[in-house]
Amino acid sequence: MRKKRLGEILMDAGLLTETQLRSALAEQRKWGGKLGHTLVQMGFVDESSMVHALSRQLHIPAVELDSLTPPEHVLKLFRVDLAERYTVFPIAADTTHKTLTLASADPSNVDALQELTFHTDQKIQVVVSSASAIERAIRKHYYGGISNHTAGMENFGIREPVYDLAPPPPQRMTSAREADLQQRIEALTQQVADLQQMVANQARSLSALIEVLDTRGAVSREEYFAVLRGAPRS
Repeated sequence: MRKKRLGEILMDAGLLTETQLRSALAEQRKWGGKLGHTLVQMGFVDESSMVHALSRQLHIPAVELDSLTPPEHVLKLFRVDLAERYTVFPIAADTTHKTLTLASADPSNVDALQELTFHTDQKIQVVVSSASAIERAIRKHYYGGISNHTAGMENFGIREPVYDLAPPPPQRMTSAREADLQQRIEALTQQVADLQQMVANQARSLSALIEVLDTRGAVSREEYFAVLRGAPRS
């Protein structure tokens, strides 16, 4: 029997309508990315409800990654580029049986799990967690709290601001000053990530609004972009 995909599972759980799913799929085709992220960004479903629905419908455990610390050898068994590409995070490994347990934001994606089996040469067991919790776990356990990658705003036609963090003066700092500097850097990094997320959300909302107005004949895309260029609307 064909495995149900994420959208069908959420519809079966009563969290999503067919119209909402079609709209999210259309948005995903335009902007790329994973369907679960698109559904959350469009406000159709929240991450907590999605996790519980997947856990219940697929009969697999849900985990709270924020309170979990995987053993060091587990992280060494699983490359960070795979974690980021597939939005998964390793939580346990059985070296005797060559089995790796991964937290996934979309455990219904059988193709992705098969690819991970190929890449790791391990049997894959899966539990479910939210995409944001997985991203936090990757930042914390692979990068020591600071991610090496943020969403590029150039995808939305917006130039990404560059922040130049000046190095500390060449003098011996106390541990208290070092801790304070680290906290400021982390706070600034989070502010930049929040700003990028806000711009991405606004870009998606604007795209959806233009789609609705164009569909209803209220304004065409050509008229919209003409106004942006400063041309008078006919």
